[in-house]
Amino acid sequence: MTVSPPFRAPSEHRMTSAGLAIATALLAMPAQAQDMSAPQSGGLEEIVVTAQRREENLQNVPIAVTAITADALASGGIGGTTSLPQAVPSVQLTRSGPSGIFFVRGVGNTSGGTGEEGANAIYVDGVYLPDLGQTVFRFNNVERIEVLKGPQGTLFGRNASGGLINVITREPGRDVVVKGQVGIANYESYSGQLYAASPLTDTLSADIALTGTRQVDGWGRNLATGRKVGFGWHWGARSKAVWRPNDRTKIMLSGEYGKSDDDFASIFHVAEGSVGTGGTQFSGDYNTNTSAYQRVRQRIYGFNLTAEFDLDWATLTSITGFRGNKTRSGLDPDGAQLPLARYAIHSETDSFQEEIRLSSNDTEPLSWQTGLFFLRNKAALVNQQQRGTAFGGVDAGSDLTASMRTQSYAAFAEATYAMTPSTHVTAGLRYTRDDRTLRGQQTPVGLVPGTPMFIGQSLAPRTDSLTYGKFTYRLAIRQDLSGDINVYASYNRGFKSGLWALQSPANPPVDPQFIDAYEVGLKTELLDRRLRLNLSAYHYDISDYQVRAAVTLGAQPTLLNAASVDVDGIEAEFEAAPVDGLRLFGSATLMRSKFADFPFAPFTYPRPAVCTPTGPAAGQTTGTATGGNLTCLSSAKGNDTPLAPRFAANIGASYTADLGNGRELQLSTLYSYNDGYYFEVDNRLRQEAFGIVNGSIEFRPSSRWGVELWVRNLTDARYHVQKLGSALGDLAVPAAPRAYGLNVKFDY
Repeated sequence: MTVSPPFRAPSEHRMTSAGLAIATALLAMPAQAQDMSAPQSGGLEEIVVTAQRREENLQNVPIAVTAITADALASGGIGGTTSLPQAVPSVQLTRSGPSGIFFVRGVGNTSGGTGEEGANAIYVDGVYLPDLGQTVFRFNNVERIEVLKGPQGTLFGRNASGGLINVITREPGRDVVVKGQVGIANYESYSGQLYAASPLTDTLSADIALTGTRQVDGWGRNLATGRKVGFGWHWGARSKAVWRPNDRTKIMLSGEYGKSDDDFASIFHVAEGSVGTGGTQFSGDYNTNTSAYQRVRQRIYGFNLTAEFDLDWATLTSITGFRGNKTRSGLDPDGAQLPLARYAIHSETDSFQEEIRLSSNDTEPLSWQTGLFFLRNKAALVNQQQRGTAFGGVDAGSDLTASMRTQSYAAFAEATYAMTPSTHVTAGLRYTRDDRTLRGQQTPVGLVPGTPMFIGQSLAPRTDSLTYGKFTYRLAIRQDLSGDINVYASYNRGFKSGLWALQSPANPPVDPQFIDAYEVGLKTELLDRRLRLNLSAYHYDISDYQVRAAVTLGAQPTLLNAASVDVDGIEAEFEAAPVDGLRLFGSATLMRSKFADFPFAPFTYPRPAVCTPTGPAAGQTTGTATGGNLTCLSSAKGNDTPLAPRFAANIGASYTADLGNGRELQLSTLYSYNDGYYFEVDNRLRQEAFGIVNGSIEFRPSSRWGVELWVRNLTDARYHVQKLGSALGDLAVPAAPRAYGLNVKFDY
């Protein structure tokens, strides 16, 4: 069941260049900060962000930014990174096993294999996450999340070609804080969170954050084995210590560790309306029908040390980070009981990074920053076992090992100058050099030497290397029209490095992806700060767009470069505090992201099918579907890019009622709508329109504790986090069904 949209976009959501020009002329915006936190008398609170690597009022930053506070995340039902698209309509998410793959304004790439970094960067406390397997996590001690839209190729740089998600965690201070909650929910789910912080001495403070969930019952069943599917557990711990030996020095040391075991993103089944190899049919929204184990187990850990030194005329910042991830996955990509194909994957990533940044303390008339960045990353397929009759026998196939080492160096500088008290110009430049080395080997198992199957799954030890050195840059101007209204225009050049797909190490690497982004915006605070309204319009030219194709028997990803992509869009966001205690907020995005040229794109057709190179289409199905797909090559010019909805929006409200004697009643709701998108370049597998409603009611007898009733996906909308067409058929992975529960909260 899906929810009808509260308002409808224009027919076909056509976004021609003329329409964009008109929208641009009408003023445009950077996405606005949503703050659903407790209301304050006198209007909206000021939102402080670090989108330009220094603390600034959101409204003064000439970048499209959405900032969401911890209270906003909680009241909107946004419990982790996988729910961010509900809070930020310009963000979409797809899954690939343990990996979370984020798209921002249509920019992203659907491959989530080991070693792939994604087109949109994710940072936690200034530390870059170089592994897509680390991007899926829950929120506990978060202070706020900033979503920067558009290339951030100067100050952040590393693969932030489409945008950036910046997670800022809480910092212990001089006060003792203890807060947490325990909860119970449907599917026999149990959860708990604890955050505790305290000063240890006059100069040293520390905190600890714990979180965990166990879901005992499953969303569905494996019809082949009778076992439950769609269940699992996770727990995590994070701690931070802050030392302030004097007023000029602050040193922060933090560490985290987490474990998980679930199959939420690996419930592969034959997509509804499709036929798998061997005639396997759709098994139900949350059921599977596979003979093989499908599950993901992860351990994620990291440490970082941040040191800040006030030099009077400037601040010197050093950020040192270490991240690691160990993952074991089991997948059955045929989606059937037949022993066609199964994978057991063991992967590991380890990274070290260092950034040194010097920034001016003065901001008027000139503010500047400069710095150096270094990253060393190793991503390894320790072993990928592929077995099944598609590879030569039930227990035959091959073992694949591969690794990619990356060393990245960057130098950057950016400055903002006030040409007049109301006119500010920003210019930035970054140079990045990436050195990558590939090692790979594939060894047949249980196959007769010299046979086609043996030869096709053999790869002698291979070593290769590549080097890229590229400049990215930024130019922006902000014009203040009054103390509460400003407009801006910007141009940004972004870059995503080339790389190999470790699951296909015999294939050549893809070339780097480049983006030229043009944007104009309007930011306003009106009605005595009771209303904040921001608008934006943008146009992107993307060359060598990186895409995934899974056309082999085992659905292994192959990386390709599309020639070019054009993206046009407009956005609007608002937040209002019409009366004390009430917050209203919402946002909408209208976008068209299409391939301007992609001459040899893969198209899949359900068998029986033939390729028609001289026909109007790449191929055609010639009869009733019997199972599996045939891949043909043709031009994808004019097709939508993956994960790029023409229209998406949300609207929400939170209200706090004072019941007297220290008692409060808090009501919150969030509705998000998405009119659908395609998962692949051939525009065959589609996610239809869907809407999600979240809500909560919390009663607090005192400031010390409260009871909350909550629901996520109230209408039980059925939608997917992944659809994939391969030689074995069309597979789908469902998103979470309706969930509801009760939390008991405490706060001291």
